[in-house]
Amino acid sequence: MLEILERGGVLMYPIILLSIISLAVFLERLITLRKNKYVPKVFMDKLYIFLKEKSLEDAKSLCDMHKSSISDISKTILNNLDLPISRLMELAEEAGRFQAKKLERFLPTLQTISNIAPLLGLLGTVIGMIKTFIVISQQGVGNAQALAGGISEALLTTAAGLSVAIPTVVFYHIVNSRSERVINELESATSNILNLLFKEDIK
Repeated sequence: MLEILERGGVLMYPIILLSIISLAVFLERLITLRKNKYVPKVFMDKLYIFLKEKSLEDAKSLCDMHKSSISDISKTILNNLDLPISRLMELAEEAGRFQAKKLERFLPTLQTISNIAPLLGLLGTVIGMIKTFIVISQQGVGNAQALAGGISEALLTTAAGLSVAIPTVVFYHIVNSRSERVINELESATSNILNLLFKEDIK
């Protein structure tokens, strides 16, 4: 491993750092982006019961006791029931967008890594080829061992950059898909809460 790093040149180190960051972000998002963390079933069952019974104070107390995205949105709705329905829906949408931003945390990081890693690999390729041409200009093409250093650096950095970028693109789409599913659950739960408050049937 150390030999590969040395042959790949100095750009191998930032590429490896990017791979560590990418994997760490992916694992953190996998652990964090669970539906039950943002829309807990036990919480929702109790909240629906209170709303059906029009026990709004109990519903507010329940929201205060639970820390989740849907409880924050519910609290915003319940604390502003005196507003016109159009304004209340706007507040619910604003609260939902705020929670959605939390869900999309670190997605730009994965996207940036997937763009930067192959560029670093390409830069390593260019540097490796420049070294190769310098050797050729100084020693000619007869010294294969001298030429191999620059060529191996070029190939290794390219391979390393792509090896980081490709799985990072996959990580990005997996995380993005999970966050979209949780956002859809939040939107559905918010709609159900509004329907119950205004005596409409849950769809």
